[in-house]
Amino acid sequence: MTTALLVKDAMHARAVTLSPHSSLTDAVVTMQELRVKRLPVVQDSRVVGIVTDGEVRRALPTLSEGLTPWAFTDRVGRVRARDIMRHPVLTVTPDAALTAALRLMLDRRVGGLPVVDDDGELRGMLTLTDVLRAEGRAARLHWGAVDQHMTKGVVTVTPGTPASEAAATLKVTRLHVLPVVQGTQLRGVLHEKDLTAAVDRAGATHGPTVLADQFFLSGLTAADLMRPPTGYVTESVPMRDALTRMLDLDVHGLPVITQDGDLLGVVTISDVIRTVLGEHADAHA
Repeated sequence: MTTALLVKDAMHARAVTLSPHSSLTDAVVTMQELRVKRLPVVQDSRVVGIVTDGEVRRALPTLSEGLTPWAFTDRVGRVRARDIMRHPVLTVTPDAALTAALRLMLDRRVGGLPVVDDDGELRGMLTLTDVLRAEGRAARLHWGAVDQHMTKGVVTVTPGTPASEAAATLKVTRLHVLPVVQGTQLRGVLHEKDLTAAVDRAGATHGPTVLADQFFLSGLTAADLMRPPTGYVTESVPMRDALTRMLDLDVHGLPVITQDGDLLGVVTISDVIRTVLGEHADAHA
């Protein structure tokens, strides 16, 4: 019988942190350099809060406020981690079951948890990716094939669909991946992270603005931002292999196609989570 995995089997022990006095600039630079979306806020070795990329984005001034570069920098420099952090913080202990931590992340809609000991001192961080990598390494022969777990109610776009419309569709469906099709044939794959990256690149040049997706993606189509139709799986591929491919490509979903290239559905990180937790796939997810 396979031994159940624990949080300590998956967490990374070297967690980068902020202090309550760290500036908003410190948070932005650290997140961008390390490519992380959340930073624990620690005081006297104890976790007192957490700052996510969402809090950082909401704290940044917008162009609509008409600030000069000097005033923008001054405004950002005055914001401290203690002003924007979430608290109290959801945490998990090293000896907790990994599936219990995954369930907590799923139920509370968070992508990571600080790992603390019985005294509340930080011992590391556990992210959704950490959980899935650990589960992917473990033997899970009963997972079955992709067609048993994939999301069948697929939303698609065509190569000519405006990129801003595709971004809005991803937000509504929360699938993280949009197959780009011509008829029934897969022509490319549009990932949420690629759209976000395009908006962030434009924002770095022009500065943040309201309705950023519509503003920065104006004039672009799905064909401009889609990846080639190589990041897919077929319906008979083992679910564990689909997870491995998602982790290797650093994406949150893959189209599922037939041997002839016809689209059948998508397999997403949410489908993988339900599989790990032993839940049945929801064709309407």
